[in-house]
Amino acid sequence: MYIGNIKRPSGKTHPDRIVKSQVNRFDTFPEGMGSVDVVIRDGESIVKLEAYADRILQFKKHKMHLINISQDVEFLEDTFMHKGILVPGAACKTDFGIAWFNSFGVFFYDGKQVTNLLEKNGMRLISESDWEAFITDGEDGSSDDSTTENAHIGYIPKKRQLLIKN
Repeated sequence: MYIGNIKRPSGKTHPDRIVKSQVNRFDTFPEGMGSVDVVIRDGESIVKLEAYADRILQFKKHKMHLINISQDVEFLEDTFMHKGILVPGAACKTDFGIAWFNSFGVFFYDGKQVTNLLEKNGMRLISESDWEAFITDGEDGSSDDSTTENAHIGYIPKKRQLLIKN
């Protein structure tokens, strides 16, 4: 088990650290043991962790780190700039990988690569302005929100569809 953005009972916080549990003790995270520090002190806190196959996607506000956990020692495999999320509800697991969105697009990791679902053959399917207007609309339908914090993504397994709600 892996957890991120840690606050210890002692009050000490580790906003950019991942800690793993002891073997077969999935609710035990001893201090000083089993931390996965791939990129620390970069000014960003972990927003969400998602796992697919033998990788962890560590989402921060502006970037996504792809961490390989297939071996005894975890290591940073890649960093994707401008692929972060603002809130945990901006990413979800599907049968085929991990999907998420931000103001730059809707992204999908299938275990091999990250794809922008708003692009086809290098061409944008939805204009940047239309996309941003959709994900930043206020709850009342007005366009007065400045962030994507009220928008969320979900997966509908029977239809194999992603649903982005704002």
